[in-house]
Amino acid sequence: MASFKENAEKELLTVLPTEGRDVRAFLSAAAKQGGFIHIVGKRRNLVFGLASYAECLAVVELLRILYPAEFEITAEHVRSGVKKGRTEYSVSVPTGFTAQAVEDLCLAEGGLPAFVTESRHAAVSYLKGLFLVCGSVYVPSTEGDAEKREGYHFEFAVDGGEYAASLAALLSELGVQAKTSERGALTLVYVKDKEEVLSALALLGLADSVLTLKGIIDERETANSINRVTICEAANLDKTYAAASRQLMEIGAVEESVGLESLTPALRDTANARMEYPQASMSELADILGVSKSCLNHRLRKLSEIAKENGFGD
Repeated sequence: MASFKENAEKELLTVLPTEGRDVRAFLSAAAKQGGFIHIVGKRRNLVFGLASYAECLAVVELLRILYPAEFEITAEHVRSGVKKGRTEYSVSVPTGFTAQAVEDLCLAEGGLPAFVTESRHAAVSYLKGLFLVCGSVYVPSTEGDAEKREGYHFEFAVDGGEYAASLAALLSELGVQAKTSERGALTLVYVKDKEEVLSALALLGLADSVLTLKGIIDERETANSINRVTICEAANLDKTYAAASRQLMEIGAVEESVGLESLTPALRDTANARMEYPQASMSELADILGVSKSCLNHRLRKLSEIAKENGFGD
């Protein structure tokens, strides 16, 4: 059975960016932490090192949005060393497009590319690219798990302390409070609090993983409770969180497809309020907006309809 981490990685491939700037951001992160320049004679190729053939296909699809070229996918069986027995995959950018790709993806820059920090969508796409090549998420192990883990954990394992600090700052701006620590030659940018892990997954657009993790938390941490009041409150919080997560995904889809500026003032205010107060209940959100719950429900249904009309959930 696939682990929670493996399912999250698979889900990531279903929420890839489609716009040019966001595609650049995704590929920039993937190349910075998982790529290298391969030089043979006068040939120079930007190579993306990846974990699976499915990831290779996803990266090729994104590269084709930017460059009219054919991209080579290779698979190599490792015969020795610590990775013996594994298969390593890679995607190679043709020599004729490598210099342009290095420039477009800002790979000569030391920190976060400027264009990434200027847009929330670009920033989220950048984090998706990082998760593809150096991200991990774990939940506490249960009996029978092959890999034993304690606690909840989400991380990026990156090169460079300054880069890690700038990445942690970016996550903070996006609502996820991360810490950094050293692990050998790498620096971890991580969160351990289960609510922060949920926030990180929601930020990446991994709605199924969010709901799965919420279910795991409920099962493992409230199943033994005998306090009926506590159970009732937890159930209400579950429903609130699940509904809010779905609403945030729908608002994100609307923002990506038609833009919030295209909405009526009432719908735009509602979308902005939900993004600003992601954990507020419907009653709390209605109070913030100064409307009735019935009015708020109507607005959120309209936002959901707009999201579905523009491909959300297809």
